[in-house]
Amino acid sequence: MPRKHVIGPSPSAVEWIEREAWIDIYEAAPAAVNTALKLHSTLIGETPVFACLGIPISELNRAFMLDDLAKPKIDDAAQWLEDIAAPNFALQIAANDTTAELQAWARRNHFEPFGNGWSKLTKNIAFDEEGDLVQNERISFTTDPDPALYGRLVVSAMGLPEAAQAWFSALVGRPNWTTIVAMLDGEPVGSGALFVKDTWAWFGIDGTIDSARRQGVQAALIQFRIRSARKLGAFYLTAETGRPEKADGKHTSRQNYIRNGFSEAYHRLNFKTKTEDGAS
Repeated sequence: MPRKHVIGPSPSAVEWIEREAWIDIYEAAPAAVNTALKLHSTLIGETPVFACLGIPISELNRAFMLDDLAKPKIDDAAQWLEDIAAPNFALQIAANDTTAELQAWARRNHFEPFGNGWSKLTKNIAFDEEGDLVQNERISFTTDPDPALYGRLVVSAMGLPEAAQAWFSALVGRPNWTTIVAMLDGEPVGSGALFVKDTWAWFGIDGTIDSARRQGVQAALIQFRIRSARKLGAFYLTAETGRPEKADGKHTSRQNYIRNGFSEAYHRLNFKTKTEDGAS
């Protein structure tokens, strides 16, 4: 069923497209990758939960799409993660009044916010005219990349183990996905992905290799995907980035999105359990 044409602050309204993208990312993994990285994913009610023991980072070991209105089975989601995911898994809960009950539950059950959290960014292009694309003659794109090249760029830019290369290679040519390689002076240097369903689009898997950073590659990838999403019929765009340590601080990836018309709908806290020594 198509989603209503509205972006609100509720995670259950905004994060469903992120859920659909990540479910498909896990389903795309070849059997050998599943075995090597110990991948698991499922839905508990409407809540997605993901585990990757082979890469123990919160991005791959988490639950999200959590808010009080949706009444998620938070106990079951947390237990699933405790049983199956890496120990530093996160319950990603928006830091606003739509999650007051969930935040209270998390604290009662010995979860605490860890780090700066993530920005949940949105952009509504339903009524926007297409702006001029910033021209950079040094940067070009392909949306039909060699799968092995795409996978190599993702793991190199994101610092992932080599075993993950085949995982992200498997997204090339998959339904609903546009996988993009950015080239600087003809050399492949960056990657990005776009997942479109109904009238929504999720931007993710952004990365630029170290030697090409600060040369406009990521900003160009964002602009290219905005145009691609529009052509594919999307009106509502979402992405996630890290957040600066201070409210008035800068975070490069976040600033790139904001400069291209995205705004922070809310930020998500990463609730993690405390270990015996007090660390999360």
